[in-house]
Amino acid sequence: MPSQEMFDKVALLAEGALPAEATWQERREAYDSLLEVFPALDDVTSEEIVVGGITGLRYRAADSDDSRALLYLHGGGYCIGSQRSHAMIVSRLVHAAGCPIWFPLYRLAPEHPFPVPAEDCIAFWKGMLESGIDATRTGFAGDSTGGGLVFVVAQAARDRGIALPAACVSICPWTDMEGVGTWRDGDPKRDAFLTSGELEMFVEGYLGGANLRHPLAAPVYGDFAGLPPFLIQASATELLYDDAVRLAAELETAGNPAELEIAEPGTPHVWHHMVPDVPEALTSIRNAGTFIKVRTS
Repeated sequence: MPSQEMFDKVALLAEGALPAEATWQERREAYDSLLEVFPALDDVTSEEIVVGGITGLRYRAADSDDSRALLYLHGGGYCIGSQRSHAMIVSRLVHAAGCPIWFPLYRLAPEHPFPVPAEDCIAFWKGMLESGIDATRTGFAGDSTGGGLVFVVAQAARDRGIALPAACVSICPWTDMEGVGTWRDGDPKRDAFLTSGELEMFVEGYLGGANLRHPLAAPVYGDFAGLPPFLIQASATELLYDDAVRLAAELETAGNPAELEIAEPGTPHVWHHMVPDVPEALTSIRNAGTFIKVRTS
């Protein structure tokens, strides 16, 4: 059973749920306001960078190992999300992974629809390598949409002859635009952080009329051969549970079994946001960081 701290925070966030007719700007502001509830760590600094033509941020702490790196891809359905919505996760992951985090501010749909956000992330990774980053000492991580983008960028890098990282962490990944399994057909009340209506809105905002099975949008339909080791974290009751399980199965079929961490029933989508008060969030971030640190050191 999830901790009492988690129940309390889920109840608090439920009070601020947006109406279905909220604008994209209202949704972006609401997502960014998570930082007011779940603060970042003060001892992690950031600097603006431009890598591969894409603006981003580089986060580090005083004890970060600059010979290693972690590329972090934020969630938000390709339509919302920023450094503010994810500062609480990234600042703690800097410590857990023990290295700087490179954070692309990829362009968002619907203003920049498919495949712009995906191509921005691919360009950012290529730019990191061109700047001198050692792929063998670098990892990928991301949550939700970003968890899917971890697969997108890894698959695209392999296919385009770009070096792959040493390891990947995919948190509550969204990789299926059709909604096979839990997110279209599951209990709409099963996940406190995400609804099927929101996912449908993100699909329309990002893809419009594009192919729902294009690997740059739905990497579950891509090729899993030759990818790095993966840690996949998900909740047993979140809407995207089936995505995580299908991805783990595809990796195993390709001869690269993933480490699959499934949180207890009642844990919402990307519970990692709920730091520092929720112990499950701190534990999952620590596990993700350790997975990267061990494989990039």
